Amino acid sequence: MDFDLTEEQTMLKSTVRGFLEKEIVPVVAEYEAKGALTKKDTVAFLQQLKPFGYLAGFLPNDRGGELLDHKTNGILVEELSRAWAGLAGTIFIAAGFWWLVDKACTPEHKDRLMPFAAGGEYIGCLAFTESNVGSDVAAVETTATLNGSHYLLNGTKTWISNGSIADAAFVLATTDKSLGALGMCMFLVENKNSPFTSRELHKLGLRAFPTAELAFNDCPVPKENLLDPGSGYQRTMSFFDVSRAMVAAMSTGIAQASIDASIKYCRDRMQFGRPIGSFQMVQEMLVDMIAETEAGRMLAFRALHMLDRGEKCRWQASLAKAFATEAAIRTTSKGIQIHGAMGLSEEYPVERYFRDARTLTIPDGTTQMQKLIVGRDVLGIRAIL
Repeated sequence: MDFDLTEEQTMLKSTVRGFLEKEIVPVVAEYEAKGALTKKDTVAFLQQLKPFGYLAGFLPNDRGGELLDHKTNGILVEELSRAWAGLAGTIFIAAGFWWLVDKACTPEHKDRLMPFAAGGEYIGCLAFTESNVGSDVAAVETTATLNGSHYLLNGTKTWISNGSIADAAFVLATTDKSLGALGMCMFLVENKNSPFTSRELHKLGLRAFPTAELAFNDCPVPKENLLDPGSGYQRTMSFFDVSRAMVAAMSTGIAQASIDASIKYCRDRMQFGRPIGSFQMVQEMLVDMIAETEAGRMLAFRALHMLDRGEKCRWQASLAKAFATEAAIRTTSKGIQIHGAMGLSEEYPVERYFRDARTLTIPDGTTQMQKLIVGRDVLGIRAIL
């Protein structure tokens, strides 16, 4: 793989970083203190970031998108995560909704919905996880029962990113439990016509990233909003190939932020009459941080490169997600250690970097599940049924 960025990618990375440093970084602490972003706040940030390719980067030109490759989208995700991971997650899921609209919806759906993508005011989410269904996606309990011209959805989804601000959701439900994974279907559920309720969930890190429990109680969904019967499980797995690589890029961005903050602190902080960066053990910690972050970045962008080439990358994306998220924990933890007592204070961002990194080991499949996927695909032997 060629790890060199093109001239356009290098310019984009530099331009985006400069903008984020000037316009986004100064307001992060203020919004983090408030908790989950509101829809109004999210739309406002989207308006600022859309010109760089955020939100519509995955979409084709004829649908108002940028048609950016996965690698370029990864650069955008990493840079925004370096500035503010909570906002990066919010915007990635919003973009993922439009990616699924483009991949899974009918031409009629696209003609009706795609104009909303350009405005950035229509927010979507992906509702897969349930209280009893996390790693075992095929065990989805939410049901969809045909009733005349509509399906009635019943069930509860939890830990749904953007759930509390969503205008619509792609909901994974089963129409026939006896068929197992083949009975799983994806439904486009638009809140205006198919009302569902949400409850915000509070969490350790990524506090600005809206995360909710969604309840569907006899929620009426038009028959035409059932997308490709029986393909729900496969579509979910295909999305995970992309999202796991992007979570790895997010983790790399968080780790890089910790490195950058630590380098500055190592130069500025004086002890025993000299900067702490001159101490050998401090330098060792910093070098370990850099090595693990570089390795995580390479794994993330290898998976994105494979996606761009149309190659299957299930275990490569899982490996990237497993390594990069855990590496980010170790890196941000060392960042706190370098900052000493100030690393525990909210006056410095390194404690947020640690919380955000720790949170990313869970969504889109835990570290342990990613390792089982890699082991299965490499050995050809399943560790679990």
